[in-house]
Amino acid sequence: MPTPSLGAPVGRRRAGHPVPGSAVRPGGPWQSEGVTDKGPKVAAGRIQLVGESSAVSRLELFLDLIFVFAFITVTAMAAADLTVVNLLHAGLLLVLIWTCWISYAWLGNAVRVDRGVMPVVMFGLAAVVLVMGADLPEAYADKPGGLPGPLVLVVCYLVIRVGTLLVLTTVAWSDPAERRGHLRLWLPLLAGAPVLLAAALLPQPLGEGSESGEWARFGLLLMALLIDHGGAMAMRLTRWSISSVKHWTERFHLIILVAFGEVIISAGMGQGVGTATPVSWGVVGGAVLSMLLVGVLWWTYFDIARFGAEDALERASGPARALLARDAYTFLHLPMIAGLILLSLGLKHTFNGLAFESVQHESGLGLFALYGGVALYLVGLIAFERRAMGLLGRGPITGVVLVLVLAPVAAHLPVVFGLGLLAAAVVSLVLLDRTVFRVRHRALHGAIEPVTERFSGVTPKELFLDLVYVFAFIQVTELMTAVPNARGLFEGVVVLALLWWSWSCYAWLGSAFRAENAVARMMLLGAAASILVIAITVPVVFADVPGGLSGPVVFVTAYGVLRALNLGAFWMITRHDRVFRGQLVRLAVPAAVVLALLYAAAAVPPASADPEAFQPVRTTLWVVAIVIDFGSGYLLNARHWLVRSAEHWADRFGLIILVALGGAIVSTGLSVTNRAVSTMMILATVLGLVLIAALWWAYFDVDATMGQRRVQSLSDGQRSRLALEAYTYAHLVMITGIVLVALGLRKTVAEVERFHGPVGWDMPLLTLYGGVILFLLGDKLFWWRITQRLRPLRVVAILTLIALTPVCTRVSRLAGLAVLAATLTAFALAEAISTRQVRRAIREPLVPESATPPHPRRH
Repeated sequence: MPTPSLGAPVGRRRAGHPVPGSAVRPGGPWQSEGVTDKGPKVAAGRIQLVGESSAVSRLELFLDLIFVFAFITVTAMAAADLTVVNLLHAGLLLVLIWTCWISYAWLGNAVRVDRGVMPVVMFGLAAVVLVMGADLPEAYADKPGGLPGPLVLVVCYLVIRVGTLLVLTTVAWSDPAERRGHLRLWLPLLAGAPVLLAAALLPQPLGEGSESGEWARFGLLLMALLIDHGGAMAMRLTRWSISSVKHWTERFHLIILVAFGEVIISAGMGQGVGTATPVSWGVVGGAVLSMLLVGVLWWTYFDIARFGAEDALERASGPARALLARDAYTFLHLPMIAGLILLSLGLKHTFNGLAFESVQHESGLGLFALYGGVALYLVGLIAFERRAMGLLGRGPITGVVLVLVLAPVAAHLPVVFGLGLLAAAVVSLVLLDRTVFRVRHRALHGAIEPVTERFSGVTPKELFLDLVYVFAFIQVTELMTAVPNARGLFEGVVVLALLWWSWSCYAWLGSAFRAENAVARMMLLGAAASILVIAITVPVVFADVPGGLSGPVVFVTAYGVLRALNLGAFWMITRHDRVFRGQLVRLAVPAAVVLALLYAAAAVPPASADPEAFQPVRTTLWVVAIVIDFGSGYLLNARHWLVRSAEHWADRFGLIILVALGGAIVSTGLSVTNRAVSTMMILATVLGLVLIAALWWAYFDVDATMGQRRVQSLSDGQRSRLALEAYTYAHLVMITGIVLVALGLRKTVAEVERFHGPVGWDMPLLTLYGGVILFLLGDKLFWWRITQRLRPLRVVAILTLIALTPVCTRVSRLAGLAVLAATLTAFALAEAISTRQVRRAIREPLVPESATPPHPRRH
């Protein structure tokens, strides 16, 4: 919605809201204190209002990761039957999802969604988003055997819109002028709601199996959205402003990153590697080209546009700021999101089981999705830069021309070469900025330097890398699902440990040095491509499929490239520092030994040849490699391996926990997207989200902030040793627990209607309860390491879950999930009450650190 995205009325700005043109205080993405000089501003119902320095909260990013699932579902719908009709249907659903997301963005810019009663409200609305995402395939035609799909979709949409408006109206109720303004926001929704309900309640003979019925529903949905958006646009904007420029711009930057994450996941899932599909040159080449394409598009937004637009919004004031926020963000980000969704559809369609050696040509609509998605994204970027910065980007314009010119040529090429041609066209944009347009490009970088220099949190390139790891975690869950026994669990855990250590190496790199130059970004793209290849080959790393390349060898080679890029980045930055060069050697030698062991394991004959003879050898090699990798952390001299920013370090690990939880949600949702929506499925999905929310609360309520404060209180070697033990090691236990929970939820939710009796000691129950217990144990280890204290309530919770596990073998899967969710919720409530004073104390703003990661000179 355009108008709801504009914050609180200007005429009666609350305390803590920005003065037009005021600057935003520098800080990272989680510095969301939202306080005024007299403390947090509180509205009705103990709802805290957003201050001018507030930023995006962890809870909002968690919600955005659920929208990843909705984006993936839209892509899968269109890819299942790629026709013009399906593209139009998917496009309208994307607008509907975007409208819901805008409602959340508006809400988060007005009130603190992570304070007071709002977390409960937000998790409830998040559950509605998850159900809506699962129901999207039934938006136009109901599936037999379940609830009416169109009606479920409309009800979810109305609950989201009504829920956000209800909170905002409650906040504004005490002020008559603001109350009238907020009540007017209900008019477009109330006018469009009857049309939405008419679309949902179309007679079943008309709506099912009939093109005319689907078009009638499409027309009614379109009419309702036009009423909703048109009515909002017709309202006056002069009374609206942005409560926090920093929050508003970050919110949109993160949803762009989320959309890029969806492209990565869709591209990876479209490669077709699994237990029956061999690794081919097409898989490897397609993954590298896809990541190159996606990475360069990411670069075009986060190089200049992201910071330049934020600076322009800060400089604007009054109604001009409101109009700029509406036009540049609410309106012009939608074409970019749509372009990325279209690109993900094209990549999924292009590489769905296609081999590199194939001479197959891309279909007309597949080519349109691939090239048209890039063109639409670039057009949206051009319009965004023009509206926000008054800049007509020469690079993006050249890119659009190249894409349109090369599309007819690509129609006559094999699909992989067509993708390579598209990637080359996009890469040329960066080359043009570094050569032909270099003078203007450097001038623009100089203009945004004040904005980029004050940013001290996790960088966009680190978030981008984390989203690639999300797909890798999902693939580990797929590996465990394919082999649902103890051997499959072991294989999944050792692969996860290897992935975790590689991620930790990049976390250490980002903590020690901060580089945003071209070389650093190219290394990032190489690392991301390596992770994508690793993730794609995870299903065949222990069970190679004949007929193609060796899956284990491709996996190990990609892992070697990933580690080599990390070591290469360290060497480039520290080559003139004798002390750091010594540290680099201590990292490189164990890495080389680990790589040799993994290659030896890959050379062991596959398990299908003689499992009894060769499996112990492969297992031993992997275990030794993991032990050496993790043991190498103690070879480093902690005095010389500094964590220069406690905020950055804690945020980095908090984000990976967050994206792992989001990956669990995505994995759970994907298990039910092709089934009719039923009451039991909705109940199981909601209970699964309650479980994930309880885990989120267990870590982010107090522990994450306490960890940051403890790291900041130490210095030099003590800080580095704490970072190694409390974060690199203890967080792996939590990540493993989350992946096991994802496996248990995936099986439980997918099969909830098939198993009504006692489940016994089956794998879904054990992984579900075991994963939660493991997560709490890891969090307990983390807490003990940072405080040297125990929390009796957490110990009781762990013992209670251990005792409940055998009890729940005698009930159904749904009942077992309900017992687990209820138990975690009860302990979360008890802990929330017992830690009120601690929570209040740790939310006081931290004193900024004097030491921040150095910024190497731009090249």
